[in-house]
Amino acid sequence: MKEFFEKLENIDDARQSQLKNVLVLAFVGDALYTAYVRTHLAVHSAQNSGRLNTLANKFVKAGSQARVFEELQEQLTQAELDVARRARNCKLHHTAKNASLEDYKTATSFESVLGYNYLAGNIDRLIEIMRKSVELVKGWLKNDCANK
Repeated sequence: MKEFFEKLENIDDARQSQLKNVLVLAFVGDALYTAYVRTHLAVHSAQNSGRLNTLANKFVKAGSQARVFEELQEQLTQAELDVARRARNCKLHHTAKNASLEDYKTATSFESVLGYNYLAGNIDRLIEIMRKSVELVKGWLKNDCANK
């Protein structure tokens, strides 16, 4: 996984200018997290693609991302917290259809932290956060199934 993130071309040119725009960081972070979740599910599950898509949506929806961010917030560095704060306070041009504004802003903070780490070249940290977030959601989903 790390090699994939490190081998994208021309990333160094974009890093400095894009590190300042938190909504661009969120845009990148959303794509990275979605790809990570889908890859993880595809590798670790024998489900068909329709079921994998339904499952992936449970991981990447704003409510789940907001909950993950709240759980991981204490483990973030000061730089990551600064990016998250800027993202949360940024004027959003749209919101999610199926999420509260608070969850959407918190999810945007989470995605911005991922995008920040990627564009800053902190690939090990990016993977660490994504790995922890997937494990959290898997635990919640397992508990939900057990409680039904």
